[in-house]
Amino acid sequence: MPLLKQHQALSILGFALTLGLLEASRSGFFWAYLVYSHQEAGLSPVIIGTAWTIHALTDTFSRSLGGYLVQRLGLPLFMAGASAAGWIALWLAAHHPGVWTLWGSSLVWGLTFSALWPGLMTMASRIAPQGREGRTLAFTGLLVLPFSGVGTLLTAFLAQRNLDLAYNGLTSFLATSALMSLVLVRYREPILPRKGELYPWRKLLVFLPAAFGQTFAPAMVAPLLIKFADEELGLKVPELAKVIGVGGVVALMGIAWLGRIADRRGPKLPLILGMTFLGAALVWLGQKPSLTEVFLLAVLVGVGFALFLPSWNALVVRLLPEQNRAAVWGTLMMVEGLGSATGPAVGGLIWSLYGPIPVFYSAAAIFILLAVFYSVTLRREAWK
Repeated sequence: MPLLKQHQALSILGFALTLGLLEASRSGFFWAYLVYSHQEAGLSPVIIGTAWTIHALTDTFSRSLGGYLVQRLGLPLFMAGASAAGWIALWLAAHHPGVWTLWGSSLVWGLTFSALWPGLMTMASRIAPQGREGRTLAFTGLLVLPFSGVGTLLTAFLAQRNLDLAYNGLTSFLATSALMSLVLVRYREPILPRKGELYPWRKLLVFLPAAFGQTFAPAMVAPLLIKFADEELGLKVPELAKVIGVGGVVALMGIAWLGRIADRRGPKLPLILGMTFLGAALVWLGQKPSLTEVFLLAVLVGVGFALFLPSWNALVVRLLPEQNRAAVWGTLMMVEGLGSATGPAVGGLIWSLYGPIPVFYSAAAIFILLAVFYSVTLRREAWK
C-alpha cells in the first residue's frame, strides 16, 4: 500500500485481503456454485436468483446500521461473523438444500456483510496520512475489487469438474478469512476525541443524488456491454477482455498520479473532468467506433475513473463526521448500492424500447449533469 508507513500498510492489506476472500466466497457461491448445483439440489434458477437478491438487498439496506455497529464492536468481529454465516449458507446448500434454508441463510449472510465495507473504508480513512486520503481509499477499494471475479471464475472452474472441489475451495476461502479475522482482532482503529460541535447534515444530503447517479449510470451500461460489443461492434469476448484490460491498467496507474490533484488541490477539478471524460466516452461508444477507436476509448475511460475515484473518496472524507463515520458512510454506500441495483433494469428497458444507442446517451447525460452539479456545489473555497 503506497503512501503509508509499514504497519499502516500491513493493517490495510490484512483487512483488505480478508474482505477480498469474503467477496470471493460470496461471488463464487451465488454466481457459480449454486448455478452448477441447482439441478442436484432441486432449486430452480428463479430461486437462486431470488437468494442473491435477498442477500444483496439485505446487505445494501443494512449498511447504515452495520456501519454504526462496526465502529463499536470492531471490524474483525464482523469479518469472523461473515465467514461463519457464509460457511453455514454453503453447508446448508450442500447438505440440506431447500428454498427457505437458502433464502434464510442468504439473508443472515447479507446482514453480517453489511458492516464490512463501511468498516474497511472508515478504517482506511483514519489511517491515511492527511492530504493522501483519496489515493489511499481508492487503492484500498481496488485491492478488494478483483476478488469477486477470481472467486466466480475459480469456483466455476472447479464446479465443472467436481462439485466437491468447488465446495472445498469455498470452504478454504471462508476458513482463511475467519483465521485472518482472529489474527486482526487486536487491531483498533484510531478514533479522534469527540469535539462536541453539531455536524452539518445538510452538507451531506446535498451529495446523495450524486452518490446514486455515479453508480446508476455505469450500471445502466455494464450488463449490456458484451451484447453491444458483439452485435454492434463485432467484438468477441477475448477482444473485449483486452479492451477492458487496457482501461483497467490505465485507471490503476493513473490513480497514483492523478489522485494527487484531489488530495493536494481539492476534489472539484478532477471530479468535473472525470465525469466529463466518462460522459464523452459513452457518447463516443454510441457512435459505434472502430477497433482502434475502442482502445483509445478505453484509455479515456481509464483516465476518467482515475480522476473520479480518488477525488470522490477525498470529498467523502471531507463530508463525513469523525463520530459515527462508519454509520454515515454506510448510508452513502446504501444509496450507491441502490444505483447499482436499479441501473441494469432501466438500461435494459431503454434498450428493449429504443435500441442500444439511447442507453449510452442516457448514461452519458447523467455523467455530464454530474459534472455540472459538481461545478456548482463545489465552487466554494471550503472544498479545496
